[in-house]
Amino acid sequence: MNRYSPAKNAAIILTFVSLLIASGCSKNSTETINKWGDDLTRALTTENPFQEIELFYGTDRRPGGSTVPDKFFSNENGDLSWGACTVAVPYDKKIKNLKKSRFTMTSYGLSPAGSYTLKDVRPLPSRSFETILSKRIANNPDNSALVFVHGFNVSFGEAAQSTARMSYQMQYQGAPLFFSWPAQSDYRQDEQNAMSSVPKLTEFIKTVTEKLDAENIYLIGHSMGCLPLCKALTEVQLAPEDMARIRELILIAPDINRSTFAETILPRLHNTGALITVYISDDDEQLTLAHKKRAGVRLGDVVNNSDMPGIDFVDASKVDTSMSAKPRFVKKTTIYNDISSVIK
Repeated sequence: MNRYSPAKNAAIILTFVSLLIASGCSKNSTETINKWGDDLTRALTTENPFQEIELFYGTDRRPGGSTVPDKFFSNENGDLSWGACTVAVPYDKKIKNLKKSRFTMTSYGLSPAGSYTLKDVRPLPSRSFETILSKRIANNPDNSALVFVHGFNVSFGEAAQSTARMSYQMQYQGAPLFFSWPAQSDYRQDEQNAMSSVPKLTEFIKTVTEKLDAENIYLIGHSMGCLPLCKALTEVQLAPEDMARIRELILIAPDINRSTFAETILPRLHNTGALITVYISDDDEQLTLAHKKRAGVRLGDVVNNSDMPGIDFVDASKVDTSMSAKPRFVKKTTIYNDISSVIK
């Protein structure tokens, strides 16, 4: 990311300050100027930098008619559109700086972000999306791409923030992408919207796989987003060499009827050749809501899964599976460390 750096301006100001001191000033003026210089030096050497991640997205949300990033897209169905956006990342002392890549920017001299914040949304024609992203991946230290599909009752801005948080927590250096379908706050309506997004998500996955020269592609779904992701993967038409680049399908607390998955989805997923990891939990908030709305066992429930060989089931009940970038006062560790070990 080519971004303005305050360090250059600060260096100019420091030089100017030095010249003023050298030219002779009153004692009070000199003390004031020295204080400015000290403040600038502290700003340039602060241990908490300003950090940003650039993400690329696909969405079938209708534009919201606003230039405010969080309101740029509505929760209504629309056509498939493409673009890029930037998320400011709060500094975490345990993780420290973002790892350098063609999708990150770290600057000293600016106040660090207090929370994950969507800074801008930049729609792109599909061809520009492919060209820009292909160039970024070609010159990136990690020649891979990650595609995240969110769950129930998640806005476009929240999806971007969650993807940024995942990238930062995992110190992922590949291309971070997400697909945002028009989730609302009504569970039954969201089920319909998720399924109606399958054709557009299928097109998005096809484009990412065929047009981008990523060596490895990882698909990650959360909660209700797992169903359209699985459906899209079973329906996408790809050449064998392109399909082989989809290395992993990772489902986090998937809100899918377990019997439906085993009988109609899993046989077709096995044909893709992708490795499948399913994180199950008996303490996931969205799965708890799903049980209030739908009868039957969900794929994300903690049950005996010996009848589904070939899938790596991981009990994540003791970690936070929310995937939310909002501040959460929970003592649980996050799931990102384990995901990071899966995709590396």
